[in-house]
Amino acid sequence: MAGERFYATIGVGVEQLVSAELEALGIPVARIEPGRARFEGGLDAAYKALIHLRCASRVVRELYFCEVAREEDIYDVVYAIDWSRWLTPEMTIKVTFNVHTSLLRSPRFGMYRIKDAVCDRMVELVGNRPSVNTEEADLYINCYLENRRFSVGLDGAGAPLHMRGYRVAQHESPLREHLAAAMVLQSRWEPGAPLHDPFCGSATILTEAALIATKTPPSHWRQRFACMSWADFDDAMFASLRAEAEAAVLPADGLRISGADVSGKWLEAARANVAAAGFADIIRLQERDVAGMQLEPGSWVVTNPPYGVRVGDEAKYAPAWQAFKDRLMEHPGTSVAVLGAAETVEKGIRLKPFKRNRMNNGSIPCVLAQYRIGER
Repeated sequence: MAGERFYATIGVGVEQLVSAELEALGIPVARIEPGRARFEGGLDAAYKALIHLRCASRVVRELYFCEVAREEDIYDVVYAIDWSRWLTPEMTIKVTFNVHTSLLRSPRFGMYRIKDAVCDRMVELVGNRPSVNTEEADLYINCYLENRRFSVGLDGAGAPLHMRGYRVAQHESPLREHLAAAMVLQSRWEPGAPLHDPFCGSATILTEAALIATKTPPSHWRQRFACMSWADFDDAMFASLRAEAEAAVLPADGLRISGADVSGKWLEAARANVAAAGFADIIRLQERDVAGMQLEPGSWVVTNPPYGVRVGDEAKYAPAWQAFKDRLMEHPGTSVAVLGAAETVEKGIRLKPFKRNRMNNGSIPCVLAQYRIGER
């Protein structure tokens, strides 16, 4: 599918999931790079990715890619682009610059030089410069420099894609929506089977599971995409693709999704989020310690237990992990996917996982370990 170049930004451990998502949309993946899944096509491909991808953070339209030899080349490359095609002086810009190289003395200085190049070029072309808005801009310019490979692109999302719009109440240690979706997809949960999260917090895993089961697009609540400010944005095409995605949503009848948490405070947040997502009558929530966990036969447990990196000392949660394992062992046939710091998961479960994937929870390196209880 020849055409323009795009890439979806992705986290550690979700490369194959995002590849499968793109392929399911009829978008062949050109290649996977660290942090990116590249594809080519027309604007419809970018629009589909923005509407449907559950496990990616952004979809970027690449304007230019080259190798640079010196720090000064960054300004020259950006300046050479005809920014008047994308901008007017009345518009605002936001620049994101991801750097993995020793070529730059200061990544922040490099970001300023990119901004300068865009503005200086606009002054040359149209006699005036756009303003910078770091909160909500009209045009989001996304650049990266890895070793000497430099890319300049336009972010089609704006606010990251994990910001679905249904989470009205926050947990003190929130699990991002696209990571929760990746956990559910990686677990290979079958929507006809029961799914339970005994440490549900604000119910992100449960909500993402319901979205997956009903084929509700993750963009369902989003009103604004950065691509809507692109000069060649096709409003009719985008609206048609969104309508097509909404028309494919399935009823939630028969889903058996449940969660529990020891904290009444977090259960209140979970109920608010589940209701905002439209699943208040589908997802069953209960205030309960993990020691009281009971599971239906053939259940999936997908969970992110507390592991002491963000919200307390690891030893504080050791009894919860022990109770969690004890209850699991009472339910042979259960499929389990647990996200946590690798050492904590190994100490807490003390079973050999049949599958182990590296994933990052924000800046925390983690592992998603999967087990089938009762299997040797």
